[in-house]
Amino acid sequence: MNEVATRSISRPQPGKHDREGRRLALIEAAVTVFAELGYDAATTREVAARAGCSEGLIHRYFGGKHGLLLAAIEEKHEALAAGISAAVSAAGSIEQKIMTLVTGPIEEAWKQRDFMRVAIARSIVDPEVGAMIGSRVTQYRVEAIAERLEAHQQAGAIRRDIDVRALAETISAVGFVLGFMEQVVFGTSRESVRERAQEAARIICHGALPAAAATS
Repeated sequence: MNEVATRSISRPQPGKHDREGRRLALIEAAVTVFAELGYDAATTREVAARAGCSEGLIHRYFGGKHGLLLAAIEEKHEALAAGISAAVSAAGSIEQKIMTLVTGPIEEAWKQRDFMRVAIARSIVDPEVGAMIGSRVTQYRVEAIAERLEAHQQAGAIRRDIDVRALAETISAVGFVLGFMEQVVFGTSRESVRERAQEAARIICHGALPAAAATS
């Protein structure tokens, strides 16, 4: 029995009529295969084998390998956003919430570093992937952060003169630069990246929060 067949058998297979289960299995398999082989070397046959599904389902659900990559990027983004949202909701003070917004993406970027390399590299040569990351992922994240910050601003926890959209863009940019560029691309130690992210969060709090809160 070959290696691909062995891997596909070891993965729990979705039920025959479980369309969403098959779709998610293909996306998860695609993330793994893209991360291991890169986009160009990855094949829909390998992805289907890993997922325990027929190759034809990739074309039916996603229109091919390109559509599968787009779906994988969106799925990973939504999972990341949901995880950070839950962590922010669980955080107590506004300082803790901002700290979570800044530092939360750091660990996730490390976990998904191989797939992120593929997605970012592909975005340079594929305008549709670039548009997906730029609008659907980056802008969605900025808008989600801005919405949270605006609610806190209305409650008086953030200074009234602060442009929350600009603040959200700053937080998002810090997460990308430190989470991906520094620790994944440049190889900066994870401990150093975490320390710098925490310091960035403290600086943001100092500038964005009312004087009493920022010095408390």
